[in-house]
Amino acid sequence: MNLKAFGLIFIILSRFEFSEASNLSTLVDNLFQNYHNDVRPVCDSESTVQVRLGLALRQIVDLNEPKQIIEINAWIRMRWNDCHLRWNASLYGIDHLVVPYNKVWVPDITLYDNVDSQLLGLKDYRPAIYSDGSMVYNFPTIISSLCKVDVTYFPFDQQICRLQFGSWAHHGLELNVTGIEADLSAFVDSVEWELISVPMIRKVIYYKCCPEPYPDVSFYLKMRRKPLFYLMNLVFPCMLISTVACLGFILPPDSGEKVSLEITVLLSLAVFLMVVSETMPPSSETFPYIGAYFTCAMLLVSMSCLMTVVVLNLHFKGGHGKRVPLYLRRIFAVLAKMVFVKVREKELVEPTSPSPKERRVTHHDNLAYEHTNGNNTTVDKPKHEKIGNFFHNGFHHLHDCSLTEITTNSDSRATEDGGSGEQFVESSAASEIAKAVKQQLSILRNIENILTKKRILAESVDEWQNMAQIMDRVFLIFFALVSFTSSLTFLMNSYLHDDE
Repeated sequence: MNLKAFGLIFIILSRFEFSEASNLSTLVDNLFQNYHNDVRPVCDSESTVQVRLGLALRQIVDLNEPKQIIEINAWIRMRWNDCHLRWNASLYGIDHLVVPYNKVWVPDITLYDNVDSQLLGLKDYRPAIYSDGSMVYNFPTIISSLCKVDVTYFPFDQQICRLQFGSWAHHGLELNVTGIEADLSAFVDSVEWELISVPMIRKVIYYKCCPEPYPDVSFYLKMRRKPLFYLMNLVFPCMLISTVACLGFILPPDSGEKVSLEITVLLSLAVFLMVVSETMPPSSETFPYIGAYFTCAMLLVSMSCLMTVVVLNLHFKGGHGKRVPLYLRRIFAVLAKMVFVKVREKELVEPTSPSPKERRVTHHDNLAYEHTNGNNTTVDKPKHEKIGNFFHNGFHHLHDCSLTEITTNSDSRATEDGGSGEQFVESSAASEIAKAVKQQLSILRNIENILTKKRILAESVDEWQNMAQIMDRVFLIFFALVSFTSSLTFLMNSYLHDDE
């Protein structure tokens, strides 16, 4: 009994399936018997085909800024009604069917700014037909469209890319296109872009060539760039390199590495500017703030090279024995107080050259070098000044006393003794002694002149080195202030624009 029932059910199902397949074949034959897929599906010549167009965005694949091309993964959804493809669902037992693309008429919806010749996948999938004539065609595609890129606030920029769809062959009186709100339910987040919204706007355009209206549907992709990658790999390294350039003003001139350090920093910034320029579109309409920031940084580093050369010139200028002019000493005395550089008070007064009166220094003047008037405070002198003062004072003391005494004694003895032979011998011996003393005094005079020149040269070197130190500090403060101001201006402008 059970076997008979099972067999009966199997036979009924087989006949039902055969009947359904037969009905489907009959339906397809009847529908497409006199159907033309290359003719607009209207039952009245004055009727308009209403096409609804929708977009389901899946992913932002890439935005090529230099080429200004956006590539996205999306699903295209089209809805329209074909009055030639209607049937009685109760008669055939079928309410819808799926047919190949080339068997039915499909609206020639075109992406106006499409980079490719046509939408990928448009002819590779199958539309669905419902018994009331409704047509549904959904297909996935990769859209490559032109997108005008504004990189003024890169990497804090926002981009708006328009996807404009419309019929290329039919005007609005034959095919009217309306839009469906974009579907973002299946959107996959991008690692570089944050999708803000995708508003849909329908427009009707009248061209000068034709009186008929041409409707189109545009989807505007509003995106915001995620700046963390560029901050960590472009902006912050540039700031650090600019900070390293400040170290060139702290480095001692005698190290010989001041100029090479600044040139190394300049080359590093040039490399960063090349990296940024590769991601920017070749346009002169808008120049990114980050490019202006890198250019400013390169200009500052170039100026730092010039400043370093000036400092080195001042540092080694004293080796030629040229003294610092009075007006420069006064100017740098003020600058030293402004930039908090401590120098000896002796370096801030007017330079003096030794005069004949100064050479006649007494023992009392020599003591004045060691003690101040009215105080017991000891003033430390450089070693070469103490040695020079010693020879200077000793030479004049011998010159004023010893030579005079020897000459006077020899002359008085010669006069008192009346020119005897013994007295003549003593007078000759005194003359020999006086001649030897004069030779010694001449040697001491030469030594004094050499020490005086060395002292003047050392003072000149110290003065120019102090000026170089002051200029180094001035340039350091100037470079730090300008670098900090430019960095803060760039970040604040970009951040405030990003908030807007």
